[in-house]
Amino acid sequence: MKRLLSVTGILGAVFAALMIFGVARADKPSQPASTTTTPGTINAGARPTGRIAFIRDGGIWIMDSDGKNRQKVSSVTNAKGRLTFSPDNKLIAFSREGKDANKLPSDEGGMHLLHDIFLAYVDSAATNTNWWKRVTSNLGAFNPEWSANDTLIYFQNDINANYVDYIAPIHVPAMVSITDGHATNLRKDWQTISTWTVQPTFTRDGKKMAYVISYSNAADQYNFQKKGIKIIDMTSIMIPETEMRKASKGLDDGVAPSWSPDGKWLAYVSNDMRDAGIFVVSSDLSQKHQIFASSVTQQASPQPVGWAPNSKWLTFATMDGTIYTIDINGNNLTPITGTGNNSNPTWSH
Repeated sequence: MKRLLSVTGILGAVFAALMIFGVARADKPSQPASTTTTPGTINAGARPTGRIAFIRDGGIWIMDSDGKNRQKVSSVTNAKGRLTFSPDNKLIAFSREGKDANKLPSDEGGMHLLHDIFLAYVDSAATNTNWWKRVTSNLGAFNPEWSANDTLIYFQNDINANYVDYIAPIHVPAMVSITDGHATNLRKDWQTISTWTVQPTFTRDGKKMAYVISYSNAADQYNFQKKGIKIIDMTSIMIPETEMRKASKGLDDGVAPSWSPDGKWLAYVSNDMRDAGIFVVSSDLSQKHQIFASSVTQQASPQPVGWAPNSKWLTFATMDGTIYTIDINGNNLTPITGTGNNSNPTWSH
């Protein structure tokens, strides 16, 4: 394995693999719009109740779906990425982020990011915000997503994260048991491929996965680029690497995928400068429509949206830290927080 030549190279690889920023058009409206083939108007009904968890200043917070009754659940200061409720809504899984700047005596190694998965206890919000539990300890567990099984969490695993002589991330879809911390990589040939699975999301029945394709060009092996979203059946998870790199139809500019609870829809963020914003596409890719159009002053955050349990409403954040709810038709856009350091909202089940 080649050694890293500079800290700058490592920073380029890590941040290209973990951060995705789109470019919005100056003339795009800030209100939601339907610009592509639509499924027709869906009867979304009134905004569902339930609670929305989100990150504020690195801590885990919770609020009602209308933005009221906000409470801090966990007083950590370094939460990052996707949040996810347990099936019974009693726990919130999240990742905490650290940094490793160690080097070997031979000057190999350098700065890279570290992540592990933790659990926040919703019922501790009123009594003890310092209560949390660690689930993983491999330093590479990021973007958790609870399965329908209340003891299993899917996540994005950076296998190289715990090495001092870190070269570049190796992102593999994985699953961990919260009871014993045992983790399993779902793609078994990670040692021999150079295409990574970033921001994986799974249908509740575990039958489909969508992910952001990431790989480097041969001329710049440390600069990982995002190449769109791929949807596969889990029975085909070991598809050849050439197939791994092919984005699904119409998803070439997508990042941050998120399945609806009923598995019928995939929401994602488009980084296409001609059509930036949040889109919803049917699972068979036959129907797609935009529910939120980004503008220079109001850009959708490149993080997975949160779906309401009825699969007809969503919550998301913009780059200025405002959290919104909106229905699947792109109507009823409503801010439920002001601007600030708010991100990664997710809806309870």
